[in-house]
Amino acid sequence: MYDINITPSYTQITLQQKIISLSAAQPTENNKRAFMQYVNQYMYENHYFDLFEKIVSYRVSEIHQAQDPEAPRGNLYTTLTSTLAESINGIRPIKNLPSLFLYIERIAMTFYGDILMCWAEFKAFQINEQARQNLQAHYEEQPVSAEMENVSEMYRYEVVEDIRNDERLFLTSHSPYPMVLSLANVLINLETFVKQQHWYEMLYYLDISASGEHFILYQDVGGNAPLLLSSALIQRYAQHDNWLTFDPFFQTDSWTLTLSNEKIRTLERSGIFSNQLKNKVNTESVEKFDYSLLRAVTQKQAVCEIIRMAISGPREKLNHVLYLTLKYLTLKLADIGLEVAYTIVEQPSILGFYQSVNNDSNNILPYVAVCKQHVAGTALTTYQGIVFTGPMSQAFEENSFRDYNKRIISMRKLARASANA
Repeated sequence: MYDINITPSYTQITLQQKIISLSAAQPTENNKRAFMQYVNQYMYENHYFDLFEKIVSYRVSEIHQAQDPEAPRGNLYTTLTSTLAESINGIRPIKNLPSLFLYIERIAMTFYGDILMCWAEFKAFQINEQARQNLQAHYEEQPVSAEMENVSEMYRYEVVEDIRNDERLFLTSHSPYPMVLSLANVLINLETFVKQQHWYEMLYYLDISASGEHFILYQDVGGNAPLLLSSALIQRYAQHDNWLTFDPFFQTDSWTLTLSNEKIRTLERSGIFSNQLKNKVNTESVEKFDYSLLRAVTQKQAVCEIIRMAISGPREKLNHVLYLTLKYLTLKLADIGLEVAYTIVEQPSILGFYQSVNNDSNNILPYVAVCKQHVAGTALTTYQGIVFTGPMSQAFEENSFRDYNKRIISMRKLARASANA
């Protein structure tokens, strides 16, 4: 990435000295940027492209070995910010790796609080650098997709078959540089899931957000580059081997099935699954139920999984952007024949709206929650579930943004009343 005409040995020594010198520096913006630049250069010149992965993996293993074997294992964030981690990270040597890695870890903790946030900020730095360098080569007005849908004079949405091949430029709320859709999508995923929600596990799999079929919502803001507001990855039935639903994390005993006769009847009546479904699904565990339900799918072309729904934009408009995304994603899925969407949801507002719509349903539930888990170290409960896009899109058509908010507030009041009863 950098074209520097000096000998490799001299460069390496100089970079190490520059990085180590920041150990005593204050976490100013200039020092943070210098740190990012030095580490980026060090990685490329020494082929340590997985530098942060190595530090994180080493510390996680070290912390797990020091833990009580019976203690529950948290996610990366809870593991690396625990009391035990405070006595290890940045203190103990990192064996069998360059000594510079320990300095990098210490500076990361001083500048960003912990190594995970530093890793996330470093990924954002790399994306912005790539966008800045490519700006002149790519900056030209791109043709508009024929499949684009007009929501209003400003908002538009569409499904892109593979964002990796889309050369249009988009702005985001997280960078001053317009960038190709794949980069912009990775950036809003990074900001939304990793930095805001501490889902640092995604750092190992950010490339998933750089390709594949995606729903996108964006806004014309004048000029050549629209503002990307949200996206969601669509994985069809043929890709079910890659579905997050079947990831080992979502198949453990930590998940509790939330099935009922009404939910099973909804699945049966949808026409997507086998007849007499109740006799064909295994409810002994989440894993057995998920796989038995998948085997019961008869209309494979109508089934998909929706993950990584990232919402971006000005803070004061995020709730409205979330509503628009849910509405037009659901409408678009129904329009292209994807009648069943597997989802993993933890946002209370989404779950509140879904539950409110279910309460009004007299036939097929628009949303079926299959199982739930309260993730250690967080205040949220995560649900695996299925959205039936036909009835759910009808619900969105009948509910304005104001109605949507009223339903969510009503469900919150009911939840508080139940908790206090």
